[in-house]
Amino acid sequence: MALTRYEFEVLAYLEREKTASVSVRQLSDSLCISGTAVMKSLDSLKAAGKIGGSGEDLRVTEKGLEALEPYRVKRAIILAAGFGSRMMPATADRPKPMVEVNGVRIIDTLLDALVAVGIREITVVGGYRFDKLKELLKKYPYIRLIENRDYAVTNNISSAILSFDTLHGGCYFCEADLYISNPRVIAKYQYASNILGSYSMETDDWSFKMEDGYLTDYRKGNTYCYNYYGISYWTAEDCEKLKKDFVQVFREPDGKDYFWEFIPFVLRKENYRVEIRPCRKQDIMEIDNYYELAQLDPGYRMEGEEHNEML
Repeated sequence: MALTRYEFEVLAYLEREKTASVSVRQLSDSLCISGTAVMKSLDSLKAAGKIGGSGEDLRVTEKGLEALEPYRVKRAIILAAGFGSRMMPATADRPKPMVEVNGVRIIDTLLDALVAVGIREITVVGGYRFDKLKELLKKYPYIRLIENRDYAVTNNISSAILSFDTLHGGCYFCEADLYISNPRVIAKYQYASNILGSYSMETDDWSFKMEDGYLTDYRKGNTYCYNYYGISYWTAEDCEKLKKDFVQVFREPDGKDYFWEFIPFVLRKENYRVEIRPCRKQDIMEIDNYYELAQLDPGYRMEGEEHNEML
């Protein structure tokens, strides 16, 4: 029998935290669910043998792990085809995700977070300096690399279409140029389609709002909204919808010019109910240009000066 949403949140929290002691108040505060709803969920999970223990000493049983298994994420797609021109000269010989920040490649922070929760069916779609992405296989031999030869003349919808073999049964969809400061933004279990977002009073970047619990008003520049982060999860049902909608839009005039996210959030938004999964701004660092890179890693400051002198 499927878990209710509140049962899922409580059970997934207990499995993730593996804490020896947790109170109803802690669960309520952490999950943003009322204490009454938490207690009802605990009672039903105990009655079904999915959690054991007594009082505040709770643990997930084998039955509980079995109940969570249908919600475990097993696949991820990473789009890494872009040129990264604003990161020059760091991207002169490598794609932006392969740039190192204080000795760590940007894409490694995402891959490590995925692997940490057991996700190994990972497809990386590259384009610019695709040969450099092959270096990832030394550390992550199980990932699949796909080359998008049309990356320079199409937008990332073409990379999304090339990843269809992985886009099924529940899947993360990720941008490759995000430096993950908090790997816990990648959750082991997911219940509904969602996208990461951090709350902003005002932004001039891509953002969205929430209405009745779901994403709405996706656009660039907004107030009292959530900043867009390029990590989303799609249920098995929504994966099939995405594949159908991607192909339909791609075949339309100018369809090759769209970002993939424009399809579920704008052009075909009536087909999807996407939740916003809150994160903190410090959980993910978006490095948009060389100046920001040099601020994070002082080693690039001298390199940038040498590049300017050569020009």
